[in-house]
Order: sequence, then C-alpha cells, then structure tokens
Amino acid sequence: MRTTKQKRRYGINLPDEAMAILRWHVETQLRMPEQRDSDLLFPAITGGFRAPCVLNKPLAEVAEDMKLGKKITPRALRRTASDLHRNAEIDDVVTRSITGWLTPAMQEHYSSVNGGEQRKAIARVIRIFSAPGGEHGGEHLPASGEQTKKAS
Repeated sequence: MRTTKQKRRYGINLPDEAMAILRWHVETQLRMPEQRDSDLLFPAITGGFRAPCVLNKPLAEVAEDMKLGKKITPRALRRTASDLHRNAEIDDVVTRSITGWLTPAMQEHYSSVNGGEQRKAIARVIRIFSAPGGEHGGEHLPASGEQTKKAS
C-alpha cells in the first residue's frame, strides 16, 4: 500500500526502543540481496510487496499450537493494538494518530473489553460508595473478601 484507505500518508515518531528493534530486523532478518536493496521495511523475498495473506499461515499455526479452536485473522491484531493502547492508558487522540483511525467510532469498533477491565471498573465504583465521605459511607458494604465471587 502506498497510502491508506483514506488516501493519506501518516508519519509516526518512534521512540529509540522501537528504532532499535527495527534496526535489528533490517540487520538480521532481511537476508536476500533483493530484500536489503528494497525501500520496504518488510519486503518479500523478491524485494517487493508481500501478498495480503502473508500472515494467514503463521496465525493459523499459532492458533493450532495453542489449540485455540478458532481462526485468528490479521484483523485481530488491530484489536490487540487498540486494547494494548488502552491498557497502557494512552490518550485516545494519540492512539488514533498512530493507528490512522479517523473517528472514535472506528477506534471503538476495533476495541474489546476483557473481564479484568470490567472487574476493575466495577471495583472503582464500589470504592466510591465505600470510601469515608462517600454517598453511603461504606456502612452496608462488606469488606473485600467477605463474600465469595458469585458473578464471574
């Protein structure tokens, strides 16, 4: 792809750690002369663009090794990136500038919320009510661990 679906080119400022990883990749993973001579960062053996389905086989092998029982597609990597950005508490505007998503709706489309995030959010709400000076002052709420988890 020479441009994105929106026909725009994006620049991303990378930290030194990412640049070190990319240098390692260029120095050790581009083995064929055609790859080393290419302007592409991840060229095919011929030095040109890779096929759109290049990740299908490795992702299928990983799913099989994990005995996942589901197909993993490259689209899943978009969701993983979005979820990792959220876990790292990166501002949504910054996430969109890195991913190229133009709208919050597209960012939400490629996001998933896991059970740990839900538990953490619910626990924060409960702490509001159980904190001294909170609306209920914690008078009728059990202390952590007094009840077993019933909703999991």
